[in-house]
Amino acid sequence: MVMNFGRLAGSLVVILILAAPAAHGRGPQADAARIQALVQQGERALAQRHYAEAGEAYEQLRKLQPEVAEVHARLGLIYFQQGRFADAVAPLRRALKLKATLPNVDSLLAMSLSEIGQHEEALPGLEKAFQQPSTDTALRRMAGLHLQRTYTALGRDSSAVAVALELSRRYPNDPEVLYHSGRLFGNYAYLQMVRLAQIAPDSVWLHQASGEANESQGLFDEAIREYQQVLALSPKRPGLHFRIGRVLLSRSAQAKGDTAGEAEALSEFELELQIDPSNANASYEIAEMRRKAGQLDKAVEYFTKAVESYPEFEEALVGLGRTLVAAGEPRAALPHLQKATSLNPRDEVAFYQIAQAHRALGQEAEQQAALATFEKLRSEKERQSASVPPGQPNVTKQVIDPVKR
Repeated sequence: MVMNFGRLAGSLVVILILAAPAAHGRGPQADAARIQALVQQGERALAQRHYAEAGEAYEQLRKLQPEVAEVHARLGLIYFQQGRFADAVAPLRRALKLKATLPNVDSLLAMSLSEIGQHEEALPGLEKAFQQPSTDTALRRMAGLHLQRTYTALGRDSSAVAVALELSRRYPNDPEVLYHSGRLFGNYAYLQMVRLAQIAPDSVWLHQASGEANESQGLFDEAIREYQQVLALSPKRPGLHFRIGRVLLSRSAQAKGDTAGEAEALSEFELELQIDPSNANASYEIAEMRRKAGQLDKAVEYFTKAVESYPEFEEALVGLGRTLVAAGEPRAALPHLQKATSLNPRDEVAFYQIAQAHRALGQEAEQQAALATFEKLRSEKERQSASVPPGQPNVTKQVIDPVKR
């Protein structure tokens, strides 16, 4: 996998657990005093992130105390923080030779080697740092990012993906982790598709992958052509008529008022059920189209089929519940709507429909409680929608119908 790598972000000053070097001078008292003054100067500058000043102090200390491991370790840390990774390697190696038990120095050395492209040598230290439960959390995170990059550079793509997945699990809200993992997954997916095109250029798999890619980009005509190529090769392939129906609905929505496209989509969903009667998504789409057309009996029939095939289908439960409310059966609707909210307590449409069911039953207190939850969820969703782009849904989402005036 070919990727461009820059320096990984993050500061290690706060995560390297190294004791400040003590004065070990054996010469005159003046030398010991100078050593202690340099230690204090270097530590103060390091704490303030004045790395050039800290480096000068520790360069002098290295001349005065060449056998003190902590001095070399501190100097390596300073060089690392300055981005002088090649310069960091020698003092870090020396520190470990003098005292192999210094904590975290082997991890810092491995990351320095990774930064200068010596991935084979860096690999054992990075694996150890990432796998050790006792490793400092921040250091473990940064070692994981370097390990992900090192595996990629060594052509061990599946190992890199495994690390990226683990990093995403451990640090789900970390922007840097999300960025690097996203790049890796995108590149990996691209290379898998390139290989698919090389080994099976006329396969149903490549045509289906191309159709899905075109669909995600809003290239609806191109997507339909690719899906039809799949059906030409495999006429009874499950899922393809459903995909074509979804694309037709998306194209119809874009064209606004394309009733012919909606009719074609309905036909595709019905063809899907002939091939796979258990396809809950196809049953759901038919039900939703029937509901919007006011054909409530048919809508109930197909929503029920969807729920029978997939009992935890949240959107179908809401669709079935709201259709039963509209058909004058609010008591029968409530269990379906309540199950939807148990599956997703943030489903504002379900709470709105629960309020409508309680209203039809004359249960005012329950109606007001459901409406209060609905209003709260809707407000939260409106605040979030400005910063979070919507994903592409697998089925038509349930929404609140506009009020007719």
